[in-house]
Parts: sequence; structure tokens; C-alpha cells
Amino acid sequence: MWKYVFLMIISVMWGSQFFFAERVLDDVTPLTLSAVRTTIGAVTLTVIAAFMKIPSRTKESRPQRTPWLLYVSIALFEAVLPFFLVAWGQVRVTSSIASIIIGTTPIWTILLVRIVSRKKMSFFQISGVLLGFTGILFVFLPSLGADTVTSGIAGITALVGAAVSYATALVLLQYLPAASAVTAMRNVLYIAAGILIALMFLMENPAFTELSAGSIRDLVIIGSVQTGLVYWFYNLLVHAEGAVFASFSNYFIPPVGVLLGALVLHENLSIYVIFGLGIIIVSLFISRMPNKHFRPKTGA
Repeated sequence: MWKYVFLMIISVMWGSQFFFAERVLDDVTPLTLSAVRTTIGAVTLTVIAAFMKIPSRTKESRPQRTPWLLYVSIALFEAVLPFFLVAWGQVRVTSSIASIIIGTTPIWTILLVRIVSRKKMSFFQISGVLLGFTGILFVFLPSLGADTVTSGIAGITALVGAAVSYATALVLLQYLPAASAVTAMRNVLYIAAGILIALMFLMENPAFTELSAGSIRDLVIIGSVQTGLVYWFYNLLVHAEGAVFASFSNYFIPPVGVLLGALVLHENLSIYVIFGLGIIIVSLFISRMPNKHFRPKTGA
């Protein structure tokens, strides 16, 4: 049961980031926000790693090479590349369409796991992922309209690229050293922060002196909790349960964001959101059913 609780904690952390980011984006640009949050997240994991007892390598054990190429690849696919693709796509399609397309991440994850590891997905895994995507459609059903068909092809393509990028990073996370999840994600965030900070100063002129106390507080929360801690938890879940199971957090993020908006900001809560969330929860349990319960009948 712990894995479901862990998944929900990750979903709540990521789902709540939209509430804080909406307030911060009045004072900083999306690129600056990305650079600051990854930096704070990396520092947070550095502090946590300093207080954790990470076992040292014994003399008999073989020295292990630090997978820097893997770190750089995850940083690019998880933080840097999606930033530009999502920013490009969201100005060309509605937020509902963008959320649905990003919600295809678990589908791409299944395909990539099948290609990379040549691991055959079970009937229930595939059924659960597809049913979960149906739940995402229900969440955004009231906001879908005629613009669904007329959305820009360029924007849709960019958002699909972002979903594939997220799925690629998720698959690559499986190959990080499992024994040092904190330090591994710390290294990934430092690399991403370095790239984003360089881009921030090249493309923008950030003025942090104009930030209010409330914005600074929200930036610290986004960076420490919704970037540092959540990526650490995410890496642990990937190693414990696999990339496909961890990818289900992408299905829970939109409903969590809507529910928090209703509870905190007193926004209207549609029955479609509740129904869609129910479908996603059912899909999660279906995806975990063992294959022994599904055996095609053979002829007598």
C-alpha cells in the first residue's frame, strides 16, 4: 500500500506547484522560475545528503564511474528541453489541450520501456494506462470546444515532444544508481540549474531585488518541496516500482490542481473532475493486477 501513498504524495506535490507558480509568475518569467527552482532544489538535496548516512565504498568493491552522461541526459530531457517545448506549445493551444497532451506521458513511457528494455507490457498495464488517459479526458471535458480541432499543429507537435521528453527522462531514471537516490537527483538538478541559469542571463535580465516577501517564500516552497524533495521521491518510486507505475503521477496532477483550486481559491468543481479522478484511481489498481488473472482460454 505504501507505493500508492507515495504516488499520491508525489502527485499532490506536483499538482500544488501550479497554485504557487501562478502567484510567482506575476513577478518572474517562466525561464527565471525554472532556473531558480532547480537551483533551490539542488541545494535542498545537498543539505539532505549531508545529513544522510550514505554507505562508503569498501576496499574490496570495484570503483564505480559517475554516470555524468546519464545525469546530463536526464537534466536535458526532464528540465531543459520540455521548458521550451511547453512554452512554445502553450501559446498556440488552450491549456486544456496542453494538459491532455502532456497527460499522454504514461503512454509514451510504456512504448519507450518496450523499445529500450524489450520488456513486454502486461494486458493490465496497458489497459490501466489507456483507462487513466480516459480519466484525463473527463477532467477537461467541460473546457473542450471547437478549438480542439483548430489548434495549431505546431503547438500540438511541440507538446507531444514535451510528453515524449518527460517519458524519456522517466525511463532514464531507472538507470541511475539506486543506492544514492539523493545524490543522483542532486547532480541532475545542478546540471539542469547550470544550463537554465546560463540561458536566463543570455535571454533575460532578471531583477530579483524587486521580488516581494511572498514571492520569495513561494519560490523557496517550489524549489525545496516541489522540485528537490519530489524528484528524490520520484527517483525512489521509479527504482521500487518501475517507470510505468511512476508515470501515473502525470494522470493525478491535473485533478489535484483542480481540487486544490476548489478548496483554496473556491473555484467551481465540475462533476467531470470527480468522475475523471475516480477513473484514474481505478486505472491505477487495474495496472497493478498480476497477469495470472488474465489467461486467454485455449481450445479443448
